[in-house]
Amino acid sequence: QLEEKNQSLMDLISNNELPFSVEESKCILSKWKEDNYPAIHHSNTFNQLYHPAYRLIHKKYVPFLELFKYIDNNHPSMISIDGRCASGKTTLSNLLKLVYDCNVFKMDDFFLQPHQRTTERLTSPGENVDHERFEQEILIPLSKHEDVKLCKFNCSTMSIEHAILIPYKPFNIIEGSYSMHSSLQKYYDFSVFLTVNKDEQIERLRKRNPKMLNNFIQRWIPLEEAYFNTFSIQDKCDIQINTSKA
Repeated sequence: QLEEKNQSLMDLISNNELPFSVEESKCILSKWKEDNYPAIHHSNTFNQLYHPAYRLIHKKYVPFLELFKYIDNNHPSMISIDGRCASGKTTLSNLLKLVYDCNVFKMDDFFLQPHQRTTERLTSPGENVDHERFEQEILIPLSKHEDVKLCKFNCSTMSIEHAILIPYKPFNIIEGSYSMHSSLQKYYDFSVFLTVNKDEQIERLRKRNPKMLNNFIQRWIPLEEAYFNTFSIQDKCDIQINTSKA
């Protein structure tokens, strides 16, 4: 395999795709082979000048590198992570929380209360979440650099829980479908749209909760897609990341 790579290297050099001498490169590789391919190390001078270090990351994180670069260079105060269910929004927000000192607020904590679930509202794209309460209780305080009193909606009791005080932090993640609702977009410095191909989406949902799969297929996914398509959410986000397996 090493010799195949060496031949690829020579092909690139011969085609002038790398700026090295063909003859000199042949000599170096021939000598390396004669010596039974000893390991090659940086010179002491290089080590002293540059202190080289190499870090490996799992390939599943590669799609997010552009986002990490943006955060490191721009230090945003608030970003939105919207996208299809089972596309990895929670996984990404948890990763960001692990790497950065940030708060994560979830749209799933703001489902509609029973009295809000009118036929008119439920048939309107993007109105499947209490974006009004989310704006008042989360986004407005954050925009003023204030602490947040988080009141989660409990789907089991169909009621709002007692408030939890979340101290303000300079960096905040808003995660979940509908986070890019038109009334909320003005609060974000940056927005991300996560997507996944249909087959993989269904398979992930099946593994996550097989009893709820039909509910997702028949109800939640169509509601999401209507919201995405009606308001061109994918195009309005700053970057799009496909988390489907290669």
